[in-house]
Amino acid sequence: MNIQGFGAVRDMSISIDAPVTVLYGPNEAGKSTVLHFISAMLYGFPGKGSPAERGEPSGEGVHGGELRFLDKEGIPWVVRRYNRSREGNAASGKGERVHIHKQGDNGLVIELGQQELEQYALGGVSRDMFRQLFAISLSELQEIRSLQSAEMSGYLFHAGIGGGANILEAERKLSQEMDKLYKPRGKVQQTAKLLQSIEDLRTRVADSRAYVSRYNEVVSSILEIERRLNLLEQERARTGEDLSLLRKALDIRPAWLEWQEAGVELKDLMDSSHFPPDGMPRYEKMLEEERVLLAQSIRVEQAIEDAEDKLEALPVNDFLEQYGGRMEELWAKRSLHEAGNRELAELTAEYKAQENRLEQLLRDIDPAWTRQELLSLPVSASDREEVRRIGAAFAGYDRRMEALFIEQRGAQRSAAAAESALREARRQLREESERGREAFAMIKPAAPQETAALWNQLQLEIERWRERRLSGAGPVSVSTGRPGKGRLPRVYARLLSGMAVMTLLLAAVLLWTGAAEAAVVSGIVMLLGMGYIYWSAQRGREIQDEASEGTSMLDGQGTEHVDHLYSSLVSAPYAAATGSSIPGSRRDRNAVLTRDPLMVEARMRELRSVMEGWQAWRQRLDRLTSDCAAAEEKSALQEAELKTIHSAIEQEEKRYLELERQWESWLVSRSLPQSLSPDVMLDVFVKVEQGQELIRQQKSLGLKMDVLLREAEDYIVQCHEILAADPEADPDGNRNPGVAELSGIHSRWKAYQEDSRQRKVLSERIQELRKEAAAMEEEREGLRQRKAALLASSRSADEETFLRMGAAAKRREELVRTIRHHEITMFSGWDETGRRRLVQLLELTDAAELEAQCVEKEEAASAAHSLRDELQERRGRLLQERESLESAGNQDSALQQLEEHRSALREIVSQYAVRSMASEFIKRTRRIYEEEKQPQVLQLASRFFSMLTGGVYSRVVMRLGDQSLLAERPTGELVESSRLSRGTAEQLYLAMRLGLIQSMPHAAGLPLLLDDLFVNFDGDRLRHALGAISELSRNRQVVMMTCHRHVAEQTMELIPDARLIPMQP
Repeated sequence: MNIQGFGAVRDMSISIDAPVTVLYGPNEAGKSTVLHFISAMLYGFPGKGSPAERGEPSGEGVHGGELRFLDKEGIPWVVRRYNRSREGNAASGKGERVHIHKQGDNGLVIELGQQELEQYALGGVSRDMFRQLFAISLSELQEIRSLQSAEMSGYLFHAGIGGGANILEAERKLSQEMDKLYKPRGKVQQTAKLLQSIEDLRTRVADSRAYVSRYNEVVSSILEIERRLNLLEQERARTGEDLSLLRKALDIRPAWLEWQEAGVELKDLMDSSHFPPDGMPRYEKMLEEERVLLAQSIRVEQAIEDAEDKLEALPVNDFLEQYGGRMEELWAKRSLHEAGNRELAELTAEYKAQENRLEQLLRDIDPAWTRQELLSLPVSASDREEVRRIGAAFAGYDRRMEALFIEQRGAQRSAAAAESALREARRQLREESERGREAFAMIKPAAPQETAALWNQLQLEIERWRERRLSGAGPVSVSTGRPGKGRLPRVYARLLSGMAVMTLLLAAVLLWTGAAEAAVVSGIVMLLGMGYIYWSAQRGREIQDEASEGTSMLDGQGTEHVDHLYSSLVSAPYAAATGSSIPGSRRDRNAVLTRDPLMVEARMRELRSVMEGWQAWRQRLDRLTSDCAAAEEKSALQEAELKTIHSAIEQEEKRYLELERQWESWLVSRSLPQSLSPDVMLDVFVKVEQGQELIRQQKSLGLKMDVLLREAEDYIVQCHEILAADPEADPDGNRNPGVAELSGIHSRWKAYQEDSRQRKVLSERIQELRKEAAAMEEEREGLRQRKAALLASSRSADEETFLRMGAAAKRREELVRTIRHHEITMFSGWDETGRRRLVQLLELTDAAELEAQCVEKEEAASAAHSLRDELQERRGRLLQERESLESAGNQDSALQQLEEHRSALREIVSQYAVRSMASEFIKRTRRIYEEEKQPQVLQLASRFFSMLTGGVYSRVVMRLGDQSLLAERPTGELVESSRLSRGTAEQLYLAMRLGLIQSMPHAAGLPLLLDDLFVNFDGDRLRHALGAISELSRNRQVVMMTCHRHVAEQTMELIPDARLIPMQP
């Protein structure tokens, strides 16, 4: 194994070549990872739902590895499997990349697929069966359900009756059908229902004549009750209407009183018909607007006075007004002036650096080069492309020569291998041909086709000789002789015995069911059949005696041609070995063959064995001849390929000389040194371009420096003019002003700018406030006019009258809304007649009288309801009695039903008898199978279980049907697996798996992987288990994983051929 990346294990190589190998190490050393790795290499990576078995590494890296093994025939296999998703190309189609190689008989490597791997190397064992039987951990060992899968059940019961599922299903079905037919105390079965129906029908027939008078009385009572019910229903309707009216009056009486009071108050209110609907809200809104306008007028007047005071406090400066703009421009250019000075210094330094760099480039290109030579050398795209093309041609030559040398070495190795394979094929063909000629020297024909034709003709003649003997001998064999003269043949005797038993059983069943006539007829028919069979047996025996007399005359025919073919095929014919007293007499040989046909068969078996070996030798010889021809063809192809490579190398060398001449002429045409190579020339082009670019940059820097000098001088002149015009400047101060002197004047200008801005803002504010005051005055005048119009529309003399009229209008609106609400609440859903009755009742009756009348009507309605229920109950009983009397009076129908029920009862009794006998036969068969016919798998498991427990348990039994495992002690006591201790149960499950493995011949070469199974075994049973493993290791490899030191030590002590491989995390 080469584990490149699986789980926590990386770059680990393990070689397992001993019969028993122990992987010993602490927890997390990678023992279980090795088990999962082997399973993944053989069957592929599981899905991501099983992360432990999938073994995907947590970090980056390769997921997979390589597994090399020998199959049961010793042929080497190589399996390489990697997960594609770890390589970044999961979208390529498959989830893994797998290569499966097998070495053929001729030494060639064959690439196969997963299906061929499972079929040829793994014996057709599926992934699930490999995990359950051959790669066992403690969790799989304790899981008995894995032994009850469909695939396992097929192996457990391959020698039995397939798990007994069909037999148990038939037994359960028969029991269910019997329970449906009859139970001793059952009431829902068909038999119980039929018996009850028969009893009821008998009673009905006896009582059907006494029901006529009672029927007439019941009909009269039903008519009288229906008449009373109609009258009572009319009375209930009238009482319900009155009760509904009274309850409604009681419910609405409080609302009715409020409705009456609202109507009276509405009549007493003052007239407010001319009052506008929105008069009060409009009046209140006008008052609020008047208050707001007054407050705003006062605020505006105060703001105007404050602004005028502030405006008078701000002075005017004529110098700053004249030079302020120019000074602002100079101050804004201050940073540009300083930046220009810094840039001028930087450009000066850069100019000097470029000068130094240019001198260095000239020295790198050539010490004798100057600026003029640098500028004169053209660097065009065509020159560069030409140099690059020539350089690529040189590089291509190097690559092609390297590839050709590699191909030459490979072709030489392949030619040597092909020559070796040819010599080996010729040697094997020569040895096989000599071995065959020595082994089959007795065969006379030299041509294989002639030998095969003679052998086929001889086989055909022998078959014809056998057919003649068999047709003459009849059904009686030579070895057994003829039966006695008075005895019948065995097949006729068994047939007569079976028919006698069937006759007795059939007659007993028919008599038990009550069909005596059918029993007699069937018995007679069966006796007649037995007589006919006895007569046929006697007649056949007479014909056989007559035919046996002519057997001896047919035995001697055809032997002459067989002897001739035998002598033509081999050089030692069987005629010389028959012991004839007169050598050369063909008649005497025929007599010997006729007397002893067993001698003919023995000689033919010997000849058949020789011819089968000869045919196998011819097949091997043909295969080796074909291999030798293929090896010769391959050797010739390799020699031709080697010559082609030599020719290609010579062509490449000619191309190189021509390319070198082209490069030298190109250098001469440009006056360049001959020592330059294309790669170096490309670097020279780069340095020439850099030098030319530096010269251009120096010219540009000179122009920028001149511009910056002129701008600095202009800025100083403008600053001097402003300082000279300042009245507050010192006349004896600095005559060369600069940025420092300008900062003081700029500070004064900033302060004056702020004062000017405030003066402008205050002037604008005063104008706005004056406009706002005029607008407010106009709004107050419009408000006074709207208030006068509102009073005039309501016909009010003054504001006090307007307010009183508004209150009356508001109260009228509330009363109207209240009256409308009460009318809807009281009279909704009532028509005009009911409304009048309801108002009349409320006006004429007080609350106490309404309550009394309501209680009286409720009592009357309750009494009517009780009487109605009583009448309906009596009517229902009478109707039911009438139907019962009508059905009881039908006597003919009851008699017919009684006879039908009796016939059905007889049929059920017959069916129950047949099913009862079949169920008893099935129970006896199952009991015999459970006691005597346990399959071979359980026999092997019993032997292993007895070995693991040291003889405490002698046998493993699997109960048919539920497939539960039982352990049997030597005393015969059976113990269920669920009642065993944990360690003993694990030993039972291990024994079952070992039995299954030993009963699978197609999986004889698969290794057994055990992952720490013995943690619950005591010392003695651990030694017994290691003994069983030692026995298994004789025909298959066993790999044990454990983290317990005593397990590893006892394994090495008890199994001498075991190998210990330590593992560390």
